[in-house]
Amino acid sequence: INPCPTCVNGTKTVADINNVSFVLPTVALLQAHYFKLQGIFTDDFPANPPSPYNYTGNPPANLQTTNGTKVYRLGFNETVEVVLQGTSLIAPESHPIHLHGFNFFVVGKGLGNFDKGKDLSSFNLVDPVERNTMSVPTAGWTAIRFRADNPGKTM
Repeated sequence: INPCPTCVNGTKTVADINNVSFVLPTVALLQAHYFKLQGIFTDDFPANPPSPYNYTGNPPANLQTTNGTKVYRLGFNETVEVVLQGTSLIAPESHPIHLHGFNFFVVGKGLGNFDKGKDLSSFNLVDPVERNTMSVPTAGWTAIRFRADNPGKTM
């Protein structure tokens, strides 16, 4: 929930990942990178949520996000694991996700909050399903892996 002076109740609902709501830049990210343009994006996208809480329980009092055009740089051919955590905020739903330019492997899925100490042992690292789209379960999580072998800027 972010402030909105022109909205009826003074706030608006926004999407975010790791508490960052994407702000559309005035110049394409790849163009800004290629021409080394300053001030279009920053390299400070957080690798983890800055303020963890019980994602599938009662939400925290402050739901305000930060806004920005932030990127997380990956090394070419790096294997990347991402855990997508569903929340019980506002309108819980099973949400489809895809990555532009990549297929990925679904290595784990579960209900409740992802627990690294417990849930890693249930990952399927032998013959995981390869997908281009998958769903994060309502009040659950999905873990994916992909190889960063398609250079460029994606959001």
